[in-house]
Amino acid sequence: MAAALSPSEEHTRFIVWAEKNGVEINGIAPAQFVGRGMGIVAARDLKAGERLVHVSNTALVSAASPVVRNYKFPPTSTIHGRLAAFLALNYTDKNSVYRPWQEVWPSQEEFKTILPIYWPQKVQDLLPHASKVLLSNQRTKLEKDWTDFRTFLPSISKSLFTYAWLIVNTRTFYWEYPDLPKTHVRLPKKRAQFTADDCYAMCPFMDYFNHSDVGCDPKNDAKGYSVTADRDYKAGEEVYVTYGAHTNDFLLVEYGFTLESNKCNSLSLDHVIIPQLSPDQSTILKEDGFYGNYTLTPSTPTTCHRTQAALRLLSLPSRRYSAFVSGTDEGAVEQPKIDKYLLELLEGYARQIMETLEEVEGLAVEDLGQNRRASRSRAKSMANGEGVKEGVTTEHKDVLARRWRQIRDVVNAAVRELGG
Repeated sequence: MAAALSPSEEHTRFIVWAEKNGVEINGIAPAQFVGRGMGIVAARDLKAGERLVHVSNTALVSAASPVVRNYKFPPTSTIHGRLAAFLALNYTDKNSVYRPWQEVWPSQEEFKTILPIYWPQKVQDLLPHASKVLLSNQRTKLEKDWTDFRTFLPSISKSLFTYAWLIVNTRTFYWEYPDLPKTHVRLPKKRAQFTADDCYAMCPFMDYFNHSDVGCDPKNDAKGYSVTADRDYKAGEEVYVTYGAHTNDFLLVEYGFTLESNKCNSLSLDHVIIPQLSPDQSTILKEDGFYGNYTLTPSTPTTCHRTQAALRLLSLPSRRYSAFVSGTDEGAVEQPKIDKYLLELLEGYARQIMETLEEVEGLAVEDLGQNRRASRSRAKSMANGEGVKEGVTTEHKDVLARRWRQIRDVVNAAVRELGG
């Protein structure tokens, strides 16, 4: 059981505020976990099926909330951008009704340590391929939202908007506005046109819960959001929820952590396989719908069907590839040859992994806290809205090395399975 400490006074004030604003809390409490930040613990013994928390629909902050709609944000802006703009404006308002909630969010300085988007470039350069792709997509979305709002919010710096945007990114829940009729004027668009990017809602108190691939499954209906105990808990045990089926690369980029045991984990092999393809082979795979999204999993089968298709095109006559993707031949006869080809690719990747781990472990930690002049310079830059990257920290190295060791273990296990 992880060591947990009583939270500070601002968390106590927030609980009082939350219970006055539509949040029902039963048998659980926020706690500070040593070395891990905030989470939720059982305040008493809990039974499976008990409702632990309910956040009324009126307490949620979404694009349909009147307090958000009153700002009349650009109609073409994303829901993520609108919520970020709303939070940034309220963050600068000392009289905001959300002040008790804001005071318990992670600080900008905490985000600088845990979120890769803030990491120094030399640390970002050492991220795994899949993490780099996710980070690039995240940065593109942020820049688009900032472009949409920079003239609409002249009093808000990019630094503050980025912080608010990341609060939204790390602390929202999926919400399809079930409390509103299908054609209600407050819906962001026609319900039939909804995508996942339209369905954001911030849930006071529920954002305390940490993620596990096995945990309580949050549920929502027209009355709001609830969490029910998935099993019995002893007093003092941490209570987790599951954010969804996410890989460790996704969790690292979006939330700043990885799981030691993650049943949803997989590794992208795009950067291993795609460079082996000729232009004609790439065209064939694109036409057949088998280009990219090649994965390696810790469990059997080791590689997905898409990966098997690409490997056959690379190492067999084209007619054998065609028979496999058409389903007329499962390709069992050629499987040893495919396994041998994959083994060679993975052995090369394993060597790259070890080289990268050496680079990560060789990063020099910069103790900027002892340089007061540098600290004043960074504070001034933050006030001016500049995107300052801090120096390399021990935390950066530890998180990055942990992820690469996880990748090493999965690849080495696959190599052994293939006879290497």
